[in-house]
Amino acid sequence: MTNDWERLQQLKQEYLDTKAPQELDFAVRSCFHKKRRRHWGRQAAALAACFCLLFVAALNTNAAFAAAASQLPVLGQVAQVLTFRQYSVETEQELLDVRVPRVAGTGSPELEERINREIQEKIDAGMAEAQQRADEEYQAYLATGGDPDSFIPVTICFDYEVKSSTEEYLSFELQRYEVRASSFTELTYYNINLKTGGEITLEDLLGPQYREKANAAVQAVISASPEDFFTPEQGGFTGITDTQRFYINEAGNPVLVFEKYEIAPGALGVQEIEVPAG
Repeated sequence: MTNDWERLQQLKQEYLDTKAPQELDFAVRSCFHKKRRRHWGRQAAALAACFCLLFVAALNTNAAFAAAASQLPVLGQVAQVLTFRQYSVETEQELLDVRVPRVAGTGSPELEERINREIQEKIDAGMAEAQQRADEEYQAYLATGGDPDSFIPVTICFDYEVKSSTEEYLSFELQRYEVRASSFTELTYYNINLKTGGEITLEDLLGPQYREKANAAVQAVISASPEDFFTPEQGGFTGITDTQRFYINEAGNPVLVFEKYEIAPGALGVQEIEVPAG
C-alpha cells in the first residue's frame, strides 16, 4: 500500500510536471511589479500568493496532480472546497484581473450549480459595467487633449477569500475593486450550510435575540472610540439591517461587515466587528 511519504513524492513530481497556464504569467509578473518598492517581507508574501495560484491551477488543469493531492489528509480537503479560473487583460483603458471562485465538494450538485451560476452572473455584470466606465473615462480623457501614452488605466479586480470552511459550513467573500481617480469596493458574502444547502443567517448563529446581540457588539466598539465613527445624526449606525453583511470566522462567530463610509469615514476603510456566538 502506498504510504503518505510515497504519495507526497508523487504529488511533488506531478507538481513539477505541471506547466503553468499562460494566464498566470501576467499575475506572477504583477506580483513582483507591484511589490518591487516595498519591504522584502511583502515581496515574499506576494511570491507565496503567486505559487498558491500555480498550485490551484495545477489542481484544475492536471488530473493526475489533483488525484494525488486528494489522497493527502490536508490537501485533499483544501482541494475540494473551492476551485477557480483566472485571467488578466491589459489595454490602454483598463487593467483587468479576475479570479472566479467555484464551489465544489459540497455533496450537493444543485447547490454548487446555483451558487456558481450566481457568482459568474455577478462578475459578468460587474465587469461589463466597469469596462464601460473605463472606456468612457478614456474617451473623455482623449477628448480633452490628453496624451494616450500618459493615461493611467483603470484597475478592475474581481477576487475572493475563503473565511472559514468546515464539514458543516463554508463562508467566503466575493470582492470587486475598481481604482481610478477614486476607489470603489463591493463585498458580497456567502455563508452556506453544507448540511441543508441553505444560507446561514445571523439568527441561525446568534438565536432569536440576534438583533440585540449584534447591535450591542457594534455599540461597544463605537463607544470605545466614538471619534472614529459617524454619529446617528451624521448617518452613522442605528442598528443592523435585514441585509446586514457578515461572514463566519474560524471561531464560528459572525463578523459584521460595514463598507467604507457606511458607519465611519472612508479613510478608516471597511469596518469588521465580531459578535460572539456563545
